[in-house]
Amino acid sequence: MVWLRRVLRLPAHESYVGLVLIFCGISMSFMSIALVWQAQIIASQREAIQWLERLKIGG
Repeated sequence: MVWLRRVLRLPAHESYVGLVLIFCGISMSFMSIALVWQAQIIASQREAIQWLERLKIGG
């Protein structure tokens, strides 16, 4: 904990700031792709649930 407090008090170098921004941009891109992928899965599950409900009600 003391090490973390000491590291966070040091000023950030510009090269590190650039690397962190690039890393954040890449990770946010992956997270947005994963979010769209999950939305497609949820939509297909919704269609399957509606189909099963219609099958249950009709049968």
